[in-house]
Amino acid sequence: MALPKHRLWPKGIVPLRRKRKPPETNSESKMMDTSNTDALGAALVEKGFALSLTLLDINNSLSVPHGFELPPPWNLPSRMFRYPIEVCRPDDDQPRKIGLRHPLLADHPYVRHVEGILGFEIDRNGAPNRHGYSTGPTARWWHAVDLISARKWRELLATREFTEPDCIMQAVAFGCRYSHHEDRKASGYISTAEAREIVSAVGAREPDERGATIRAFSTPSLCRQDKGSEHWPINHGHLTAEDVVWGFIFGIEDGWFRHDRSGFLQWSELGRERYAAGDSTTYMQASGQAAFAF
Repeated sequence: MALPKHRLWPKGIVPLRRKRKPPETNSESKMMDTSNTDALGAALVEKGFALSLTLLDINNSLSVPHGFELPPPWNLPSRMFRYPIEVCRPDDDQPRKIGLRHPLLADHPYVRHVEGILGFEIDRNGAPNRHGYSTGPTARWWHAVDLISARKWRELLATREFTEPDCIMQAVAFGCRYSHHEDRKASGYISTAEAREIVSAVGAREPDERGATIRAFSTPSLCRQDKGSEHWPINHGHLTAEDVVWGFIFGIEDGWFRHDRSGFLQWSELGRERYAAGDSTTYMQASGQAAFAF
């Protein structure tokens, strides 16, 4: 008579059970297939342009290595120039692709270096995914805002062919609204005089009505922070970038806006009073005294 299984082992000893390997999921098998068929990704890793396929998929770009000498203007602090090649990971039946974030990056020394090692020309029109999305438009914004933030607006105008007028306008608005953290004056990345020169260079026309331009912004609204300090943020709804820039320029020049101690642009007391007065030729100050709205 056969003994029960629990009687076959000495008391206190439990047999080890071998864990069964779970079946591969579709995603795991797809990753294995991808790694086996991703010839371009393997080549990029083998040639030293990426440390691994995982990092390549995370970064979605090829970056200029530190120590790679770049002549002007390619040495400007622009993310477009530092990461000129976008990489699109494999997706189902679509293989990995690489492309330039702007067609004019074909003359970039690092792009030529990569093309020389890979032995083929990189697509000048980017590497969009299967939904048609490419990081090229975002890189145009990077170029404008990075150079404004680096206080290299003259270099931005000299390389404006790498961006678009609307991106430049948005970057100018950014430069008027925010300040560098090391700027003790906390008066913006650019002055209104510099902003005027930039927008003039891209063909912007100055509006005739200064007050109406500012009053097109949203009504001033108090924002009280956790520590009890008050902030009056400037909101502008769906205004165009050009309208926002002119509103910032006029608002700063006429005292409607001012930078706080942290360097953020906000409504001033004068600006809130003038906004509340509307088109009236006079307005009431906080002291209760009437004043002319010049």
